[in-house]
Amino acid sequence: MFIVWGKKVVYRRLGYVADFCPLCREPRAFEVRRVGLASHVYYVSFGEGRLAGHERTCRSCGAVLRADPARYAAVSPAEQPLESLVAQTFPGLRQALKDRLALEERIRADPAAVSPEERRALVREPFLLLSPKVERRFATTHLDKETGLALVAALALCVLGPALAARAWPNAAGEAFVACLALAAALVVWQVAGSSRRFLSRSVIPALTTALRPLRPGEQELRAALEELKQQGQKLGKKLRLSDLQAELQAPQASPGSPRPNRLVR
Repeated sequence: MFIVWGKKVVYRRLGYVADFCPLCREPRAFEVRRVGLASHVYYVSFGEGRLAGHERTCRSCGAVLRADPARYAAVSPAEQPLESLVAQTFPGLRQALKDRLALEERIRADPAAVSPEERRALVREPFLLLSPKVERRFATTHLDKETGLALVAALALCVLGPALAARAWPNAAGEAFVACLALAAALVVWQVAGSSRRFLSRSVIPALTTALRPLRPGEQELRAALEELKQQGQKLGKKLRLSDLQAELQAPQASPGSPRPNRLVR
């Protein structure tokens, strides 16, 4: 008899705070969670485990960043409008972040006004922040919706295809089964091969676009950031297609009247 035991990461929601999101490039509402490392038996954990740290998740873009609860005056048990959250949890936000907020104002006024060193750091920043998310995604096997549907379709094809073919061509039942099996395998392989690109287009490129669009980066700047990640062995640098990111950056933006959630009114 085998007993499955070990350690697992356990999360506990603490509440909500206001802070700066480097992907949204402005103050946002965040959910704060305690991260613990707890023992488990058959993946059933006991208690909160040993404290491993805290993280905050942006309620607008989903960026997950490190958090220090001591940074905040309080943690709100319920989500609130951003202005209320700032007043309750981080009343000194503007003073504490004045340099970064001033930099963002300069970028909005004229992206070319920042120095080359600042631009390089600002272009790299969102890639570095999103890289751990990509690493976690590709560390284990994931089946997205399209791959799951392809598996169901492949199973149906292998079961129903030969039966239908046997009625139409009784003497070619074996060949029909092989053909259905090959077609089913090709369908699954096709969807599995495209799952990485779908994940990046849905969960990574939109966040990169939000962070990079105000900077209006050129192709060489983007390529340099991806090449740096690739040299470091990061999967984001290997799997993200520059053309996909550029296409999203060049796509029309939402109309100026579109609402932006959890934005701090100035």
